[in-house]
Order: sequence, then structure tokens, then C-alpha cells
Amino acid sequence: MSDVPISPSVRQVEDRQRFALGLAVATAVAIGATVGTLALDQTEPPQDRQILVRARQYAYDPPVIRANRGDRLFLKLVALDVVHGFFLEGYDLDVEITPQQNKFKVRHPSRHDDWAEQEEVIVVVDKPGKFRFRCSHTCGSLHPFMSGELIVEPNHVLHAGLGAGGGLFLGSVVIAWRRAHRASRVRV
Repeated sequence: MSDVPISPSVRQVEDRQRFALGLAVATAVAIGATVGTLALDQTEPPQDRQILVRARQYAYDPPVIRANRGDRLFLKLVALDVVHGFFLEGYDLDVEITPQQNKFKVRHPSRHDDWAEQEEVIVVVDKPGKFRFRCSHTCGSLHPFMSGELIVEPNHVLHAGLGAGGGLFLGSVVIAWRRAHRASRVRV
């Protein structure tokens, strides 16, 4: 056996470079996701919000309700034409709204509660994300399409996605730069 060191093959060197480049891109994406989440995760302190929601056949007004995590929403629900429902997914809340009445029926379906009459619905939005609300009482032929959204900030998935996208962009720039740099070395 000779004491001459065996140099790695060109393929082994290229494989190591690819691995290092892939690791650098993955690190850039992870750092971008973390920075995006932390940088964009600034929201106002919790507060009380009065929200009037009008229900009419096949639509809610407003169709989108925005709040910050921890806010207490005081929902005043009004039916303008026929009996409607307001089922808020993720919060176990179902409300029956009758036209020309100041009170409405409220229940929590998972608890198998009976309907209770209330003048106002209070919801503490403690979970961030996007939640759908929909009509839970058949109100006509287009009833299945009557829905809206409750968006509770901070939306960590959105912020992490934006950061990861930035990291992926930076990783792509590094790859393009390396390829251009390698191509210029080959031409010389």
C-alpha cells in the first residue's frame, strides 16, 4: 500500500457541493420562515369589538370579520328577510336569527346544549387563523353558499410562508449566482 493520499473524484466533490448548496437553501428557507413569523407577528393588544352582522338570503354583511387574538367580539346579528343561522366553525357556536326580533337563539352543538335566548353573542377569539361562518338554517335554494370568514391575527402560517418565500428567493439567487460563476470559470 502506498502512502499517497487518494483524492476524491470529481463526482464526489460535485455531490458534496450539491449537498452543501441544498443545505444552504434549506437553512435560508428556515431562517426566512422564522424571521417572517417573528417580524410580522406584531398585533394590537386585545380589545372589545362591536360587530353588526346582517344576514340576508345567501350572504352576510360583512362577509369577512377581522380581529386580533384575544379580542372579545360582541356580535349583533340581524336577519333581513328569513330565518338564518350563524355557525362559527372552530368556536362551537350556532345561532338562530329570526327577522324583526332583538333576541336570538344560541347553542353550543358539541355540548348538546338546548337553545338559549340572548340579545348578543360574545365570542373571545383565542385561536389565530381563518374560520368560516355559515348559515346553519336552510334559507333557500342557494343556502349552501351562504358563508363568510373570521380572520384572527396573527396568522402564523401566512407569516411563516412569506418568510419562507423570501428565503427560497434568496436561495434561488445563490444558486443562479453559483451557476453563472461556474460557467464563467469554464469559459476561461
